[in-house]
Amino acid sequence: MLTFRKLILLVTVFFFFPNTTQLLAENQKNIVLFSPGVKENQFWTEMIDFAQSVSNKLSMNLIIYYGNDNPDLMVSNIERAATNSTKPDGFIFPSMTSQGKRFIEIAEKHKIPSIIINMGIDGISPESSTRDLNAFLIGQITPDDENAGYELAKTLITQAQMNHNSKSPINLIAFSGRKSDIASIERIKGLQKALKEFPEVKLLSLSNTDWTTQATIKAASDYSGKETISIVWAASDLMAITLSNYYSTKGLKQGKDIFIGGIDWTKQGLIAVKNNELTTTVGGHFAEAGWALILFYDYFNGKDFNSESTQFHSIMKPLTSQNVQLFLQNNESNRWSDVNFKTFSKVLNPNLKSYKFDLVVLLRMAKS
Repeated sequence: MLTFRKLILLVTVFFFFPNTTQLLAENQKNIVLFSPGVKENQFWTEMIDFAQSVSNKLSMNLIIYYGNDNPDLMVSNIERAATNSTKPDGFIFPSMTSQGKRFIEIAEKHKIPSIIINMGIDGISPESSTRDLNAFLIGQITPDDENAGYELAKTLITQAQMNHNSKSPINLIAFSGRKSDIASIERIKGLQKALKEFPEVKLLSLSNTDWTTQATIKAASDYSGKETISIVWAASDLMAITLSNYYSTKGLKQGKDIFIGGIDWTKQGLIAVKNNELTTTVGGHFAEAGWALILFYDYFNGKDFNSESTQFHSIMKPLTSQNVQLFLQNNESNRWSDVNFKTFSKVLNPNLKSYKFDLVVLLRMAKS
């Protein structure tokens, strides 16, 4: 109930501090982010750091659970969080190994609004609403993984062509994640799209792994082809760095004999590009948990993003030695401290017609 004292407070803030009115939620919202990996996972560390910065700026409480690459532990974590004495206001999680429906059933049982990120849920067409599938699946933010796979292939092919001896073919070998992972499936689609545009490039092999270093090394060592490899396409930075190290032991010089790239924009991937250990890394989707928090903020403050869409894509871009410094110059633990995340909210910016989750704007705002 809105007491007279609270009413006076709200009126006072409205007149004297209009830009902060919407930040005065009666109760700080508790949002739980479920990471599918271990605490040391490079990509999810970036994701969590960014999300924490957003939650701090929007006065939200972010709680983290780690799944240790185990879908059953993810289920246990979601159930445990849902039954916590302090009931969460919202969940953010990926559809780990196509387990999204299993996760959302728990959220539905406990009536907790949820936003899926990074790995989308099966059974939702791009034109439909996530809420048609489940009323508590209020939104989904996923990478444009097909375009990421395409951009990675195109960047590597372009670099290989610039250094290509016309007497020899351009041969490509590819390493992806699990066959069942949507990210893996979509990134391979992007690779195949690029190969159609560059028929002079020959795909020698496509190996599926579980994304780990050990599985990547095994897949590389199991390859028995005799043809010269010009390009190594890897579905993640970790795999790409692993392969760069592996092929260097075979006497192949990255950036001269062979061109290697991955996806994720991890800190290690960016440094590897800077040091010419990789040709490129494609990314930007580390921001998805942060974008989800902004959607939750608007949702809880009376501006349901459903009026625009329930499905959003994070745009992924390639970074090479020519532009990687744009990100690395902000590569500090507090690099997001100068970003005014309120500018991305429709509640705090009533003239904003559509969500503009723009990485270029983000980087320009970031602390240099």
